[in-house]
Amino acid sequence: MPETSLPVRHLFTMAIDADMSSAARIKGGPAGSRMIVSVDSGTVTGERINGSIIGPSGDWLYRWADGSMHLDVRISIRTDDDADILMEYQGKITDDGTPRSAPTFQASMDGDYAWMNKIQAIGIGSFPEGKLVYEVYELL
Repeated sequence: MPETSLPVRHLFTMAIDADMSSAARIKGGPAGSRMIVSVDSGTVTGERINGSIIGPSGDWLYRWADGSMHLDVRISIRTDDDADILMEYQGKITDDGTPRSAPTFQASMDGDYAWMNKIQAIGIGSFPEGKLVYEVYELL
């Protein structure tokens, strides 16, 4: 029988700062229109991980010919205890403008965050006060 709810645990809240005014825009390309946005900074706050978003980080967003929007994001996280983690995700922006994503992580196999290499996460975005904020959950 299919699950009626997903077993998840809150991993962190991520607030992203991105300067949309400096985004590169490629209109009408073979895969649709692209927008490449530099993610300049941000924060990651959770029970098991806290840190800052550092460069290089960015979003290679594209709009398909049918109008749907696709996320293609790489985020560099530097934890408060000085570990670097790569967060990659793809996803969609729903018809109501809500970002939905499927993050995975790459961390040092010998470090305190090696556990992140083995998880699949889901992210649900919102735009409080004009800033992009994701609630990121680990699928159990």
